[in-house]
Amino acid sequence: MNISNSQVNRLRHFVRAGLRSLFRPEPQTAVEWADANYYLPKESAYQEGRWETLPFQRAIMNAMGSDYIREVNVVKSARVGYSKMLLGVYAYFIEHKQRNTLIWLPTDGDAENFMKTHVEPTIRDIPSLLALAPWYGKIIEHKQRNTLIWLPTDGDAENFMKTHVEPTIRDIPSLLALAPWYGK
Repeated sequence: MNISNSQVNRLRHFVRAGLRSLFRPEPQTAVEWADANYYLPKESAYQEGRWETLPFQRAIMNAMGSDYIREVNVVKSARVGYSKMLLGVYAYFIEHKQRNTLIWLPTDGDAENFMKTHVEPTIRDIPSLLALAPWYGKIIEHKQRNTLIWLPTDGDAENFMKTHVEPTIRDIPSLLALAPWYGK
C-alpha cells in the first residue's frame, strides 16, 4: 500500500487534532498563572503593565483559585488591588482551568460598565484570552458576547435558577441589593 506525502500530512494533522483534546496544561496556582500571563490594562489600572503579585496578595489569590476552598471572604481597605486580583483569578479559571465563570453585579448598568472598563480590556491585553474570544472587536448581539464571563444582575430572580457555573463572584453591595433584610 502506497501513501502519498499529502495523505501522510493529512493523517498527522487529524491525529494531532484528535489528541489535542487530551492535552492538559501543567498545573499552576492562580498566582503562578497571573505572574506569567496577567496584564494590567491602561483603562482600569493606575499603572499599565505586567502583573506582579505582591506578598500579601499571594494567599488571597491562591485561595480564590483553589478547587478545595469554596468561599473566600476578604476584609480589605481601599486600593489593595482586590478588583485586579479577582480579574486575574478569573482569567486563570478561563484560560488555564478552561471554565466558564460568573460575576454577579447589582444592576445592568454596573454589569455593562464592568464589562467595558475591566473585562474587555483584560481580554484584549492577554493573548491567551483573546484567542478564546473570537467576538472581540466585532459588533454583535450582547447575548452572544458574554461567553467567557457571564455578568447577570440581581434584578432578575431567574438568574439564580438558570445559571449553573463555577466559579462565581458576589460582592457585599451586590448581596445587599439582593437581600434588603441583610443587616437589620
